This record gives sequence, structure tokens and C-alpha cells, in this order.
Amino acid sequence: MNTKKIALVINLILLLALVLSACSSPAATTPPATTEAPATTEAVVPTTATEATVAPTESPLPVVLKLPEQIAGGRPVAITVAGAPPDSQPTLAANYQAGIDRFEALYPNVTIRPDSYTYDPATFAAMVAGNTVPTLFQAYFTDPAKMVSDGVAADLTPIFDSLGLKDVYNPQVLDLVTVDGKIYGIPMKAYAMGLAYNKTMLKAAGFDNPPTTWEELATMAKALTNRDTGVAGFSFIFGDPVQAGWHTSILSFDFGVKNTDLVNMVDGKLVASFDNQPMLDTLNMIHDLRWVSDVLPRENNDWGKNGDALATGKEAMALMASDQFTWMKQNYPDIDMSQFGFAPLPAVNGTSVSQVGGDVAMVSATATSDQIEAAAYYRLWLQLDPNEIDITYKLSASDPTVVIGGPTMPLYTGDYQAAKAALDTKYSNLPVDYALFQEGIVSGKTQVMLEPGFGEGQDFYAALGPVVSTIVTDEKADIPALLKEAQNTFQVNVLDLK
Repeated sequence: MNTKKIALVINLILLLALVLSACSSPAATTPPATTEAPATTEAVVPTTATEATVAPTESPLPVVLKLPEQIAGGRPVAITVAGAPPDSQPTLAANYQAGIDRFEALYPNVTIRPDSYTYDPATFAAMVAGNTVPTLFQAYFTDPAKMVSDGVAADLTPIFDSLGLKDVYNPQVLDLVTVDGKIYGIPMKAYAMGLAYNKTMLKAAGFDNPPTTWEELATMAKALTNRDTGVAGFSFIFGDPVQAGWHTSILSFDFGVKNTDLVNMVDGKLVASFDNQPMLDTLNMIHDLRWVSDVLPRENNDWGKNGDALATGKEAMALMASDQFTWMKQNYPDIDMSQFGFAPLPAVNGTSVSQVGGDVAMVSATATSDQIEAAAYYRLWLQLDPNEIDITYKLSASDPTVVIGGPTMPLYTGDYQAAKAALDTKYSNLPVDYALFQEGIVSGKTQVMLEPGFGEGQDFYAALGPVVSTIVTDEKADIPALLKEAQNTFQVNVLDLK
């Protein structure tokens, strides 16, 4: 790991330990919209930028965003935007649309077309191939380098420079969306991985605390599993290939795998190296959870099902991202969220590892300069305008789908981050018990590791995922052979083509 990455991990540990930040629902991507003819070839950034909105007097947030008096020089411009809540969440959808209406009132020449398409690397690849990428779309922190190399993302550096936003965003987070010195994304949220659990179910089974080792987890999960009622003692994602690979890599970090163990640079060439003993130990542990302890769900499990099962009492413990509690509260507004806890993953050799990742908003490189300007300013306005943030806080007091709270990695820095964290704590409506997770971070017993950062992280996940799917469906699976084959497939089909 290079010096820059080491510094980043150290900062993440400190930041996760100190701050409770607001969570939001999983970002989504919109389907294709009618492509507009280029309206102008002028620079993306207006020559004058003045404060378009001011902080409400009751808000302690510093005003850090200055919007232009006009966007796109007042010319009509329409953009497609990721992140619209589905029709199944009418209150959240109405609030989302109200935000669009407020922005369009500020800039009547801008038309925003929302959609609830959920981002998925596989389906997004089809959008890239068909030249139908939404104007404003979501990606993961693993994706910026690939998005840039594929010519998908627009350069937002001029906007960040004109507004001085490099001094507002946490530089450690901003580094994740920077490629060759240029900024290609707006960080939306960051999460940490840990062990989610139902405190009520554990207590009923005689357990006062979640497991601290994987051996203890297997024992506890066996006691918590009830096949007659469809309850699994422990769960992680092993259905969807990419998601399964993602969760397996998180488990492997706990068993000693490092980012530098996955792919190495040898004589200027990327070489896959994840066929190693810690990864094999991880896969053997998964095999034993399925075939020896028999504590895993019997059906394929994806991101949504993993959250559904915890929310509905169909699993007692689960590998989960901290921000999925927000999704649970939005989709199950009547359940008691205080019954859930979030702890470090069980330790191996005394150390637990939490992978950190997150979502970034990016603008399509095929958009016109007017569209790039409108999309970037809309996203920044949603996140940084004090009036909009104040509205969100007030809605959280009456609308259970508006969720504030939970430990996430701070996106900002300085006075703005301090004021934002204080407000998040004041308005928090997510009573999940995070004390054990925070204690692990503060004590250093829980280490923080980034997602794979070599630009092909999603492809790596896709190569590893089928190995796990085979292990949980075939008791006699040849695990070393499967792992070796996956590494070779990733090397030949991905790395050798770079």
C-alpha cells in the first residue's frame, strides 16, 4: 500500500471514530432520456457566481456554496437525474419532487427528469454501450478510474475550483474521485461494513452481546437458526455475482487479505494475485457456515433480501453496510429500530477489519456543457445549500422516511463538518445501537480498509462471486480449483485487456 493510501486509512479511522453523519437511501440511476442537441460550446463555469440562497437564520451551517445567478446562461436545459425514490415510497417521492420544484423555481430554464432506476454495474454497462447514460448518475468509490478510462464521466474540476469546494470536502474522500489530478465526481455518502444483529433475538437465545470471533459466531448462529420458522442465524450476500464478490472480499479482509494481495503491478502490468491462503481460509469458512454449522439462508441472497430478512426477523445476524439501516427504516417505517445493533465483524487473530466504501455522483461525459453545469450545481445544491438541509432536518421530525443518523465517514472538513455533525446528532432519528462498532474503531481493534482501488473493482467482484455461489450450493466443491480458475478468468478477461 502506498503512502497516500496509508494516510487515507489512518484518517478514515479517526474520522469514523469521531463523527455521526447523516445517512441517505441508496442512490439510483435514471433510465435514458431524449438526447438534447448541444446548446452551447461555452465554458461550463459561469463567469460570475453569486450567492443564490442564504442560510436560514436558525441554521448554524456556514454558507459554503455560491450558485450562479443563471445556469446555462438562461438557455433551456433538461437533465436526467439519478436517485428518485420508487412509487412504493410515496411520501419520500413527494418530498424528492418538492426539492426538484424548488430548484426549478430558482432556475426556471432548467428541467429535471427524475427516475428510480437502481444503479447496477451490469445494466449500467449496457447504458454506456447504448450511449444512454443519464446526465447525473451514481457510481461506487471503486468506479471513478474506470469511468474516466471508459470516457463516461465529465471533468468537474472547473466547477470545484470556481467555488472553492476543495476546501469544503474531506480531502481524503475527494481523493477517491480524483483521477490524474482532476475531479470527476461529487461524493454523496460513505459507509462502513460491520455485523448487524437483532438484540432481541440474541437475548432470547441467551446471548448478551454479539460474537467477537468467527468461531463464536458459528456457535451462536447455530443456536439462533430455526429452519421451521425460516430464520437464519447469519447471512451475507451470495446470490448476485458482483454483490457476492463484494461481501466475500470484505470477509477476506477480516482473514488477513490486503488490497495489495488482490492485484499487483509487476513490470508495469497488473497481475491478479487473490489466489492466496487468506482468501482460501475465507472460502473454507463460508463452506463450513453452510455445510457444517448450517446457519446461512437456503435461498440466494442479494442486497435487498439481506436487509429484508433482518428487518422482518428472518435472520439474527448479517454482514451489512452501516447505511442500510436507513433503507430498512424507510422500507419498514413501523418496526422498532432500537432492537438492532451494529458491531465490528468478528475478529481473526484479535483484529477485525471494516471495509469502507460509498457512492459518488458523476456527470455524463456526453452531456452538453449546459447540462454538465445544471447537473453539477443541482447535486451540490442538494447537499450543501443550508435551506435544503434545514428542510431535511425538519422533515425528519415528522416523516419516518427521512432518516438522520448513523456512523458514516464524513464527507466534509473544518467548520462545516463540525456544524453538520452537531445537527446530525441533534436530529438523529435512527436509534440503532452503534456503540460497539465505535468502540472498536476508537480502540484500534477494528481496522479500516478501502475497497479495491485498482480501477476494476467491480470486475474483480464479478469474478469472485460465482466461486461463493458454487460453494454454498455444492458441498463437494473443489474450492482451491475454483479460486484458481476465478483468478485466471479475471486476469485473461479483464487485466490482460487493459
